[in-house]
Amino acid sequence: MKQTKFNLYLPSWNFKKTREHALLAEDMGFYSVSFGDHFYMDVSQGGSVGQKPTTPNLECYTALAAVASITKRVRLVTAVTPIGFRNPAVLGKITATLDHISEGRLILGLGAGWQKAEYDAYNIPYPPNAERVRQLEDAIKLLKVMWTDPEPTYHGTDFSIDKAYNYPQPVQKPYPTIMVGGGGKKVIDIAAHHADILSLVPPNRDGGSDLGRSVRFGRKRFRERIDLFYDTARAAGRDVSRLEISTLTFMLMSRDKAQAEQMLAASAAGAGTDIETTRQAITFISGTPPEVKDEIRRRVEEFDLTYFSFYFASREMLETFAKEVMPAFA
Repeated sequence: MKQTKFNLYLPSWNFKKTREHALLAEDMGFYSVSFGDHFYMDVSQGGSVGQKPTTPNLECYTALAAVASITKRVRLVTAVTPIGFRNPAVLGKITATLDHISEGRLILGLGAGWQKAEYDAYNIPYPPNAERVRQLEDAIKLLKVMWTDPEPTYHGTDFSIDKAYNYPQPVQKPYPTIMVGGGGKKVIDIAAHHADILSLVPPNRDGGSDLGRSVRFGRKRFRERIDLFYDTARAAGRDVSRLEISTLTFMLMSRDKAQAEQMLAASAAGAGTDIETTRQAITFISGTPPEVKDEIRRRVEEFDLTYFSFYFASREMLETFAKEVMPAFA
């Protein structure tokens, strides 16, 4: 039976808060911490964390390197890196270095990217969705060569390297854990062939992110995407018992049932849908601590979902979760 793991999504706007929450996660027994890889977020572009472009947003790899230096056990996740942000060969060097700084604790989360305005602002090419997804697969193949070959050479559909020496190679062998984030069928196919973890999010046709659409993406369709992932991995000859399903969820928990319901109602309004649809959405878990425990168990059974990544609205909620919910899954 797979271990149930919990990930804490770290604050990205202030490193004092980042450090504080990373140390809390380490002390409280979280399996991992993750850090979003965006230069900025714009809620008008479909962002789901209520940010605007001028909200401070620290750079992912710099911040995680600092977190690695002050922690010993908790794993470090990029959540997730749009492959177009960095030359993948340079990313191979960056990630090998971060794996050394953390002594083998890196989980590299990768995606095709979605926030077009961010690309445009930084003068980064933003090709059509199908092309970005193709580049994602090509980059993963290149990264594996960068991490393992003594004289990394690769000529793919979009990226090429010739003797791109990358020493020291990563601590993790044969290479760091790979997580692919997304929900489109082609992204799921890529994850099934190349990743260790699928961070499953409801898909958009244009590759974007829309909280309202995510809430309305029902549990049956979510399960169908999971089945597609496992079926594709089996057909590729992979051991599915070693693969994991994860998703990012907003935690709306309170010991006061009425307060939990108020948070859920506010989230439903923000997503432009009704409270019962939001209650059933994979995007949220709500209720009292006993109700939250029951819902996590339900998702383990219903979806084989054993790697939960959470946003917490407050430190108090985080501490309550660690003390009253997590021990049930130790």
